[in-house]
This record gives sequence, structure tokens and C-alpha cells, in this order.
Amino acid sequence: MRMIATITGYIGVIVANTLFAFLVLVCGLIESHGRLWWRMGRMWGRTIMCGSLSRITVEGMDKLEWNQPAILMANHQSLMDVPALISACPVPLRFVARKAVFSVPILGMAMKATGQISVDRTNRERSIESLNQAADQISNGRTVLVFPEGTRSKCGEIGPFKKGGFMLALKAGVPIIPVGVFGTRGIVPRGGWSFRPGRVRIVVGAPIVTAGLRVEDRDDLMDRVRDSMKACVERAKSS
Repeated sequence: MRMIATITGYIGVIVANTLFAFLVLVCGLIESHGRLWWRMGRMWGRTIMCGSLSRITVEGMDKLEWNQPAILMANHQSLMDVPALISACPVPLRFVARKAVFSVPILGMAMKATGQISVDRTNRERSIESLNQAADQISNGRTVLVFPEGTRSKCGEIGPFKKGGFMLALKAGVPIIPVGVFGTRGIVPRGGWSFRPGRVRIVVGAPIVTAGLRVEDRDDLMDRVRDSMKACVERAKSS
């Protein structure tokens, strides 16, 4: 099954990054709200998940609403986290991605057309500029996806949080919605290249209000989000 999943997985990636990325690009040029392009975006994610012969169960996505600004914070286990979350999320997501991803033919153009945010991690000033772009997206009623660990976990446990996403939340004054993802690491672990069939579970926690909080409250906010995210991951494991 691993060999079959690897073959079909790469077929899924190719189809998603050509056909559905192209459709996202076209729809993104027509309208920016997401009524059209997000449907194609979810098909992008579903094609990759189906190609890996994996399935997803979701709990709590009804907490997300159109035009209600929020920051979705999820743990990061695998490259499969992004297609899994996109395929499961009912509202359009904007997210911060490495600058190199925007150079991928078709996919990068589709990301630019739909307002995804490029970050250059080697340049602090440009990283700050990326956070400001994310703040602009949120002020326009968007939901922004952030992986507060900043990188994929090496061991599967939730790693240390970066401060940028929390400063963004405090600046925007919007709720943080913790998300626990479990199972993606078994499909494609960090550093791996082959696919394994799996089952992904996504659990969405209760929104954590940031309105009225100050920079001095940041560390406490990080602890609250971490505790909620851990609880979501544990619930995902047991579901």
C-alpha cells in the first residue's frame, strides 16, 4: 500500500498543483472574496489527500464564519497539514508561506492572486512587513492561518512557539482559534518523500479573545493557546 499511496500521492500533487491551482488562479483574478476560488482551493487540498489514500474527520469547524476576522493557529507536523486544513475549512484562509513557494509555476501565481502572504525568513524587516500584510488581511474580515511553531515538529510533539503570530493577534485584536491536527505525520513525516495511507483528525477549539489585551499579556496568551491546542490534539488522537 505504501508504494501505491506514493504513486497516487504524487499524481494527486501534480493534478492539484496544475489543474486546481490554475482554476484557483483564474477564479482569484475574477473575485477576491473567495466564493469561487475557495471552492477550487478546497478541491486542491482534497485531491492531495485523496491521492495519498487518506481520509479526514473534522470536529468544530462550525466555529468559523465568513467575514468574521480570526487567526487560526494549528500545530505543525507535516507538509500534509496545509492540504488537510484547506480541504476541511469552510471559509477562505490566507496564510504566510515561505518566499520560495511563490516561485512554483501556477501554484505561486494562484497564491498571489488570492492574497496569500510571502515571508522571507532570512530578512527580519521583510518578515515584519509580512505580518503587517497579514494584519491588513484580518482588518478586511479575513481568516489567517498561522503555525505558531514556525516549522514542522521533529518528534510529533508541539514545539516552542514563535512570537510573531501572537503579536499579530494583539495588534489586530481578533480571536485566536486553536486547532489540533493529528495523523498527517504518519502520511508524510518531516524529511520523508513517500506517502502512507492514513487518517487525519482535526479538532477546532473554542476561540480565545484577544481584544483589550496588551503586549504585556503576550506570554500568558501563548500559554493559553498552547494548553488549548494540546487539548485539541489529545482529543484528535482519541477520536
